[in-house]
Amino acid sequence: MDYKFFSEEITRMIRPQSYLLGVKLLKDINMLPKEAVRPAKYGIKISLCQWTTMARRWGRILGAVADDINCTPCLAALGLKRMENSKALSEYFLDMGYFDSIELAKKAAKGLGLEPIPSGEIRGIAIFPLEMAPIDPDIVLIYGTPAQMARLASGHLYHYGKLIESRTTGFGISCLSAVKTHFTDEPAFVHPGRGERILAGTDESEMFMTFPARYCESLLDGLKKTHEKGTRYPVQSYMIYQPPTIKPMKSLEEKLANL
Repeated sequence: MDYKFFSEEITRMIRPQSYLLGVKLLKDINMLPKEAVRPAKYGIKISLCQWTTMARRWGRILGAVADDINCTPCLAALGLKRMENSKALSEYFLDMGYFDSIELAKKAAKGLGLEPIPSGEIRGIAIFPLEMAPIDPDIVLIYGTPAQMARLASGHLYHYGKLIESRTTGFGISCLSAVKTHFTDEPAFVHPGRGERILAGTDESEMFMTFPARYCESLLDGLKKTHEKGTRYPVQSYMIYQPPTIKPMKSLEEKLANL
């Protein structure tokens, strides 16, 4: 796949305000692209969503491993560190005040697909603007408005006819939602929660689509085909009509003369 061409065409038709992103999940930290900058360069540890924002707004090729991340829910959810207690993540949700009981926390985690990824499945992550891809991505992320996401959905449905699901917690761990599609092999829409919006500066109007990179070709073709039929972005508000005139406008009209 020519990811530079894909990125350019999506940008032309969808007009996102930040770079399309490629994400590579690595089982060996030595496989991080040599171009990938890790937080250690700046002498800090980060929340992974910060690196997502930096990649998509700064246009940087970035990488991270467990030692680069101080967001413990991310470390647990992505399996970057092993949880000795299987209930640890649910107990964290309870401690944060997200649920009334541990039973509800566990139920929500299971129902929302927030079960942690088995430890060791991911050892390192590379995040980069898709048009600069130093390595073939496993996942593609596209940030935008709900209207832009709807346009992407129509492009995907053109060839698959299967609705794209969105599961939202409201409190965070969008990093897990972003990479989970690699394991489900299905696209998803994600509404970033308070964690990403606080720590990574994701705007209130933004959400994102995440999908395995293998869908790129069909998505692009679906967007082009639906574009040809008139489904486009920006949304075309209907303008061919005569608006009504209110009483003050009619009074003014009586005081106007043709030239």
